[in-house]
Amino acid sequence: MNGIIGEIITTLDYAGEVSNEKDTYFRAYIGGTAIEEMDYFVDNNVPFYLLTKLGKDMQGETHLDFITSEYGLEEDDILTSSAPSALSMEGTLLIKSTAPSFIKKEDVIRFIDDKNIDKIVISSLLLSFDPVRKEIIEGIEKRKDKIKRVVIDAEDSTSIIMIEDLFEGIKRISSSIKECYISGDILNIEGVKRVSSDMIKELFI
Repeated sequence: MNGIIGEIITTLDYAGEVSNEKDTYFRAYIGGTAIEEMDYFVDNNVPFYLLTKLGKDMQGETHLDFITSEYGLEEDDILTSSAPSALSMEGTLLIKSTAPSFIKKEDVIRFIDDKNIDKIVISSLLLSFDPVRKEIIEGIEKRKDKIKRVVIDAEDSTSIIMIEDLFEGIKRISSSIKECYISGDILNIEGVKRVSSDMIKELFI
């Protein structure tokens, strides 16, 4: 079975045409690597399960409602954290992300075991900073005999926090998993095959 390990975010984009000196308005849309991968799999009729973690707050509830209604995921399959959703700002964008940085090694192991996951696509964001990077890698290493293929989604290079951590993380995964791929142009790593986003479907059928 196919697995996605990724983040879900809400982006609030400043709406200058309707904002004024008194009131500021934003347009909100839900995205993130997990959403992009789920869209791709659904569009291509590829079955999957999702591993992410949502905060126990209004933002987390919004994301939970969205992914269960839009993608048919079971609420009981989605992990929650006691940590609140994070808020960051990039230029005129406000970004609310839920709690994927609190994914633990045990979460990854249970995901692989309970859902019989043997092929995984992982967000490059989650492999670009600790401690979540180490937790995901250690979980995969513990179940390396069950995993035959890992794809790192690095299409959005702007979301990568520490390129050095991502590089080392992918190298470590590739030393445990024979079939290791990366999409995007951000890195070229010996032993890791390059794949275009359009070819990902071929790896998960």
